[in-house]
Amino acid sequence: MKLFSLALGLPLLAAPAAFAQQPAGYRISLDLQQATNDQVRVVILPPPVQEARATYVMPSVVPGSYSKKDYGRFVTGFAAYDKKGKPLKVTKDGANLFVIDNAPSLARIEYRVDDTWDVKQDDGFIFQPGGTNFDAGRDFVLNHYGLYGYLEGYKMQPYQVTVAKPADFYGATSLAVRRPTPTQDVFTAPSYVALADAPILYSKPDTASFSSGGARISVAVVSETGAVQAAQVREIIRPMAEALTRYFGQMPVPEYHFLLYFPSFGSPLASVKGGYGAMEHSYSSLYFLPEVPADRLRSMVQEVASHEFLHMLAPLNIHSREIGEFDFRSPRMSQHLWLYEGVTEYIAQLVQTRGGLTTPDEFRQRMKDKIDKAEKFPAVSFTEMSRRILEAPYKDMYDNVYEKGALIGLLLDIRIQELSQGRQSLRDVLLTLRQKYGPTRSFEDKDLIPEVVALTNPALQQFFDQYVIGSQPLPYAEYFSKIGWQFQAEGQAKVMAFGNLGFRYDTDQKQFLVAQTTPEQNGFGLSEGDVLLAVNGTPLDMTNAEQLLRPLVEPTSAGAVTVRFRSGTAAAQEKKATPREFDVTLKNVLELNPAATPAQVALREKVLTPRR
Repeated sequence: MKLFSLALGLPLLAAPAAFAQQPAGYRISLDLQQATNDQVRVVILPPPVQEARATYVMPSVVPGSYSKKDYGRFVTGFAAYDKKGKPLKVTKDGANLFVIDNAPSLARIEYRVDDTWDVKQDDGFIFQPGGTNFDAGRDFVLNHYGLYGYLEGYKMQPYQVTVAKPADFYGATSLAVRRPTPTQDVFTAPSYVALADAPILYSKPDTASFSSGGARISVAVVSETGAVQAAQVREIIRPMAEALTRYFGQMPVPEYHFLLYFPSFGSPLASVKGGYGAMEHSYSSLYFLPEVPADRLRSMVQEVASHEFLHMLAPLNIHSREIGEFDFRSPRMSQHLWLYEGVTEYIAQLVQTRGGLTTPDEFRQRMKDKIDKAEKFPAVSFTEMSRRILEAPYKDMYDNVYEKGALIGLLLDIRIQELSQGRQSLRDVLLTLRQKYGPTRSFEDKDLIPEVVALTNPALQQFFDQYVIGSQPLPYAEYFSKIGWQFQAEGQAKVMAFGNLGFRYDTDQKQFLVAQTTPEQNGFGLSEGDVLLAVNGTPLDMTNAEQLLRPLVEPTSAGAVTVRFRSGTAAAQEKKATPREFDVTLKNVLELNPAATPAQVALREKVLTPRR
């Protein structure tokens, strides 16, 4: 990415006339018509400042990311001016702070900002749904915290963002907006916290919408090759929204926006390490997902979107002060990731099953998979990990919020329903908390667990003390037996498979390489590092890799399979193999108990099936 001085287009010493008589608050001008080399110009008219020195803050951390991003490193040419256009002294303090002298005379701030997507994907790379993309003539992904910040002490002032845009572009967002001309949009937000919570996706419009549970659900899509359309995504999301409506009784929000960006597999923006996903916001979520064939699109979108959609309950309607008044500069993290991410993930899986999108057996298998993944993380207090998630070693444990966190949610739901003889569930507790707090009221971090206990049963305190505040292993066997599942840490089984076999993708050579095996350990005689070219005559690529490779690495009922591969510099060759029986030791076996009692079956049905 090249950096160069932009031709500013407006005289340096003249503030834009449209902003001259505006009331207190931030008035921001963003010009997408003149974006070049992945840069845009930002002009800010700030609110009046009383202090002698003002600190302009670009975020270090943002809600939902739980890691340091340092968006100030993408800002260049930062300058501040008084009402007469005279430059004010600016001193940069670290990556994110710009200290402005003689602040009471501050009238205008200007700078250029680079996008975050088009940089090297190293350890400092910002996950795409939390970043920005400026692709002139094609699309703009605007996460506001990647573009502008706030003056310290003035974060809760109102914001107005005026965007100059191409006439054929549409800005999809949950923000309040006026569109006075085809080339101008005006967005407003009551504070920086609200502004940062509502990204914008600009592109030539591909949109669709529907209603469910009293909410208007909108979909906007950018697909680099046109392989995915908004109408397709709408039909994938609609059953999930209807399942959520049945679970909650009605939608917890009046509207919701799905903003989806689909890079092609050959795109320069594609994730080098294969990482895709989404970031949640209160009334929207932003997705970065690969263009995949239609038969895989449904499961991928459904899985990711169900989780992000559920965040409209927590933390939008149920959150602590640490989130409600988020400190973008030096945040204090909440101790309740077990709720925000863990319970959200559990309910996302549960709602799919209750809505008929997945089966109870699939739900049980997903919980088993989460047990497998949770085992890779050390046993620590979940509340302590949450509070210190920005620090080592806890920052490397973040993925466990989706694994152990979801399992905490499931076990908590089982225990609440058991203690109440099925008269109360985790859902009921969450809806009660939503009714009390909602989007504008925060709870104190230390008070949440005592409040949940007070709403349910005093015996629940022991669960939190041992498994959430404490670091004791989750009692899988004990709790799963309550719903007629039987759990074994290890079990013996006979499976049909092609042997010990794995694969990895070489992003530089764009090849699939054989891994974790020797010729004696697999039926094809493949060696470590062999290049796999085709399966049963079908050339292997990123669009079909999961479908073709999964039967080769997992227990399978497949018949004979022929693979085409190349070893070193030798010519390509083919080998045919048939699965054979292996005696294996299975970990974390989770099965239905055929001898479950009527009481166990009844409790399982209360957890997994919708209320009549």
